[in-house]
Amino acid sequence: MSKTEEKQATLNDYLRILIRRKWLILLCFFCLAGSATAFSFLVTPIYQARATIMIQKEGKMEDQIFSISSMMQSDTRIKNQVEILKSRTLAQAVVEATLDSPQKKAFRNMAKTKPTFSPSKDQLIRVIQDNLSATPIRETDIIEVKMTAPDPQLVAFLANTVASEYYKQSLQFSRGEISEVRQFLQNQLGIVQDSLNQSEEELKNYMESHDVSALPDETKELVKQLAEFESQFNGTKIELESNEKRLAYMKRQLDERKGQLLDEITQISTPVIQNLRNEMAELEAMRAEYVSQGVDETHPKMQQILNRIKETKNKLIAETTQLVSSNLTVKDPLAYSQDLLCNILNLEIEIQSLTAKAEGLQRIVNRYSAKMNQLPDKSLRLARLERSTKVGENIYLMLKEKYEEARIKEAGQIGNVRIIDQAVAPDSPIKPKKKLNVLLGVLFGLLLGGGLALVLESLDTSLKSIEEIENQGLSVLGHIPKIRRTKRIKKSEKEQTQVQDKEAGKIASNLITHFAPKSPVSEAYRTFRTNIQFTNLDSPPQTILVTSPGPGEGKSTTVANLAITFSQMGTKTLLLDTDFRRPILHSIFGLEKEIGITNYLVGKAPLEMVIKKTQIPNLDIVTCGVIPPNPSELLASEKMKSFLEQLKAEYQMILFDSPPVIAVTDAAVLSLLLDGVVLVACARQTSREALARAKTLLENVKAKMLGVVLNKVEAKSTYGSYYYYYYYHYYGDREETKKLKRRVKRSAKTVEPISEWQPVQPI
Repeated sequence: MSKTEEKQATLNDYLRILIRRKWLILLCFFCLAGSATAFSFLVTPIYQARATIMIQKEGKMEDQIFSISSMMQSDTRIKNQVEILKSRTLAQAVVEATLDSPQKKAFRNMAKTKPTFSPSKDQLIRVIQDNLSATPIRETDIIEVKMTAPDPQLVAFLANTVASEYYKQSLQFSRGEISEVRQFLQNQLGIVQDSLNQSEEELKNYMESHDVSALPDETKELVKQLAEFESQFNGTKIELESNEKRLAYMKRQLDERKGQLLDEITQISTPVIQNLRNEMAELEAMRAEYVSQGVDETHPKMQQILNRIKETKNKLIAETTQLVSSNLTVKDPLAYSQDLLCNILNLEIEIQSLTAKAEGLQRIVNRYSAKMNQLPDKSLRLARLERSTKVGENIYLMLKEKYEEARIKEAGQIGNVRIIDQAVAPDSPIKPKKKLNVLLGVLFGLLLGGGLALVLESLDTSLKSIEEIENQGLSVLGHIPKIRRTKRIKKSEKEQTQVQDKEAGKIASNLITHFAPKSPVSEAYRTFRTNIQFTNLDSPPQTILVTSPGPGEGKSTTVANLAITFSQMGTKTLLLDTDFRRPILHSIFGLEKEIGITNYLVGKAPLEMVIKKTQIPNLDIVTCGVIPPNPSELLASEKMKSFLEQLKAEYQMILFDSPPVIAVTDAAVLSLLLDGVVLVACARQTSREALARAKTLLENVKAKMLGVVLNKVEAKSTYGSYYYYYYYHYYGDREETKKLKRRVKRSAKTVEPISEWQPVQPI
């Protein structure tokens, strides 16, 4: 694999990412898990009750509003009932029933949006519709009715009320036609009874006032026949009106389903149908005529007439049905019942037959009435009173019989809805599901935190590992762990800050190679020093420039500690502050800035005055001096070259602290005079693009790149806690090793330097 190829991420890489961003993950975890837990325990619990209803395919009557046409598929039939269950009409009935029950207060509270708010009836209806669900059970005629509410007793009551009101509506619709007929017969029965009572009273009064006891036999027979035919005529009229009531009710049903068919049904006519109607009228007239002549229905001639009437009626029904089937286009077969349509057609023909029969009986009644009008006045009055009384009695008995039949038939109609199971008050709510919500909150919190960590990691272009530096074709000279700010370091930093600026104080406290020479960080600096020495065994570099792509990446700390490590091995070392824009080495070591390198380059001070001694053996420092207006020109001057030659004669290692290479050209200019350049990159701060740009700028001036040192590396995330253990196990004593074993178990939160902290005193 080439150096420029990206290293494939491993599971350990992902684990390091998650550990590095653990606080983000924990924040997402506690936020979502806490929110889910708070929601689960604070939200109002919702209960659900369930009732089941079965829809039978046929009721007791053929023409119910709830009957299902054979044209419709079973699923369509059930879906229609589901829509009825969710209709506003049913919801309104449920609201009215609930407001008249002990649950009305809980129901009103359920619909309240504010404590002082009183919900209207429309709002209560919407509450029922919003909390009601009706679901058909597959491959059955059963519908499951579910209701939700914040009160277990209320939700069971509402579910049962929905089922009950639906059953009542089904029963009401299925009884509608026969109830209307019964009501009509009941009204007529009262009218006929009043009329009969009046006729009987008038007959009695007349006979008493005129001292008449009876009519002659011939007149009695005439009155008897007239009363008989008039009773038949009135009975036919009542039956005709009853059928007309039924027809009107059926038309209202059909009007609700397919209103535009009404006129077509009632006005259907063809020459054949018209001839059949005329023929049936003639046959009914002949039948009435035979009856008037006293011919019994068992007589052959009467039987022939009855058979012809039956045949004509069947032909009329068949012809009308065929015409409807062939000429009417059903645009919406779900909107009406075919059975209902057939019943309307049959009833229309029955009404036509009864009309023809009534007309025939009317003619016979008129004929007998004309005969009776020829009687003497006294007999005529008595005959009329007796006829009226007999007709009233016959009609009353007939109506009484039909009324009782209708009442029994109405009571026997049970509809096509059956409640299978009533709802019971639930023991536990369906919402919120506390355990599930908390579990989902934990799960999504971890997923969100982990996802955000990976996303932020992918968006983060900063350097995090040695491999990323090597992928850019650069050698890695070392990696310096991040210096943990122990109590001793913070104390020293405070003491240093009292005599110098804050930034310099922090850097001074980070001179760990001096204050803690046996620490793992100091060992990392010594490894860095060794790698520099081995960059060229034949001609080791003597003058080295230490720079960085940008500011704040630790180049001054790095070059100071590197100089100390060289001095500790007995190498006579000189550290020069060539950062003419933001010099800081003088503050780190407690020296004066003036009388430095710039003073020498402009001829204001001799070489002996600019070199300053430190308390660290074998380490001298040349400070910046007065900040010049033209740093780049001074560094590129001949004076600088001669100055450098003089220093080489006196020192074995000369280190230069310079400004960032991207910010200014000072480092690029100075690098031409030196043996090599070391780039300092800060882990999780220096971007890959910045490092590549710094490399390009140095290559453009033909600078000799020794390599890169990765600074401020998180030791735990890179090496693991055992990095410390292995070092101390090798370099430390047994007692310290035992301490570090315990520290390893606590994930090595801090690095305790072995040697005592010795703050540097100003020279």
